[in-house]
Amino acid sequence: MAENSFFLLPTPAAPEKLDALSAGKSDWLALIQVGTGYALIMGTIWTVKTTQRWFFWISAAWYLVWALTASWKALRRGVKLPSLKVSALVVLAGAMVAGSFIALAATLGTLHGLYGRKDPLFHAGSYMIWAIIQQIIQQTFFVTRFEQLTQSGLRASLIAAGLFGLAHLPNPVLAPVTLAGGWLMSELYLRYRTVLPLGIAHGLVGMSIAVSVPDHIQHHMRVGLSYLLYPR
Repeated sequence: MAENSFFLLPTPAAPEKLDALSAGKSDWLALIQVGTGYALIMGTIWTVKTTQRWFFWISAAWYLVWALTASWKALRRGVKLPSLKVSALVVLAGAMVAGSFIALAATLGTLHGLYGRKDPLFHAGSYMIWAIIQQIIQQTFFVTRFEQLTQSGLRASLIAAGLFGLAHLPNPVLAPVTLAGGWLMSELYLRYRTVLPLGIAHGLVGMSIAVSVPDHIQHHMRVGLSYLLYPR
C-alpha cells in the first residue's frame, strides 16, 4: 500500500476493526454524516439568492469543522509525504486529457476564452483551488465513509462517483464527465491515498472543458438550478 497522506489535510486511516456494537454505532454515524453533508451540497446547488448563501455558509462550516477535526487526529498519528512519482503521473495524465480536449476544440473551432471579466490567471487559479477542495471533500469525506459502510473499495468509489455526477446535473457535459472521472479518481485515491495531484488533474481537465465546450451547452460550467436559469 502506498503512503497514506495528502496536501494539508492528512488522509484518514483505514477503518479499525471494532466489535459488533461499536461497528454498528460507527456505521450509523458515518451514514448520518454523509447524508447531512450531501444534503447541504444539494441545498446549495438547487437554491438561489439568500437561501443559497445560507446553505453555502452552513456547508462551508460543516466541512471546515470536519476537516479540522480529521486533521488533528491524523497529525497525531504522523504524516508521510505522497509518492512524487505517482503524483507526477496523475498530474501528467490530467494535463494530457486537458490538452486533448483543447486540441479537439481548436480543430472544431469551438475554443474560446474563460467566461467573465476576471484576470485569466486569477480565474484559473481560483478554479484550481476549488477543484482541490472538491477532491478533498469527495475522497476524504465521502469515499472513506462509504469504504467503511460497504467494506468494499469498488462499491465505495462507485457510490461516491454516482453522487458526484448527480451533483452536476442537469449539465449534459459535466454530469457524465464527473461520473466517469469521479470513479477513476476515487479508485486512484483508494490505491495511493493522495489528494493534491487528483485536485490538480481535476482542475486542468475542468478548465479545458470550460474553454473547449461552447457556452450555450455547458452554461459557463453551471450546475443545478443556476444551469436551468442560465440566460438563453
